[in-house]
Amino acid sequence: MFVLLATTILQLGVVIISGSVALLADTIHNFSDALTAVPLWVAFVLGRRVATKRYTYGFGRAEDLAGLFIIAVVALSAVVAAYQSIERFFHPQPLNNLWWVIAAGFIGFFGNEIVAIYRIRVGQKIGSAALVADGVHARIDGFTSLAVVAGGFGVMLGFPLADQSSACSSRP
Repeated sequence: MFVLLATTILQLGVVIISGSVALLADTIHNFSDALTAVPLWVAFVLGRRVATKRYTYGFGRAEDLAGLFIIAVVALSAVVAAYQSIERFFHPQPLNNLWWVIAAGFIGFFGNEIVAIYRIRVGQKIGSAALVADGVHARIDGFTSLAVVAGGFGVMLGFPLADQSSACSSRP
């Protein structure tokens, strides 16, 4: 969670100075992914509790509920990013500090890869398919952060809509 929050803060700073909608989409997604660590952690804590008279099978299904919450958060972030992308198609704005945008895309990639490695290892160690899946999700998000890099280079090569196009590709 803290790695993705740090990544989000760094990317948000670059969004502010650059106006990159692709980086904004990646930042929103990384922030939502950081927040989804909270319900997953709560589910793991609840899942370890022993069965009671009322919950005779225990609390293992808390992980399923956390998964539903995570889906809702990611879907909401996709809607926000899509809205921003569509808005920029109709009201394009010049981009500034493209090298910072490219650097922030790489930061997004490396931040997500660190999280992916950690979640996959821990998920395999404790036998949590949800945590392993979340790790694979983080790895895929890292690759979509590279779309921001491609968009930045596209803008440098004279294709101003490359920033908006990469914003659309960074959503699931």
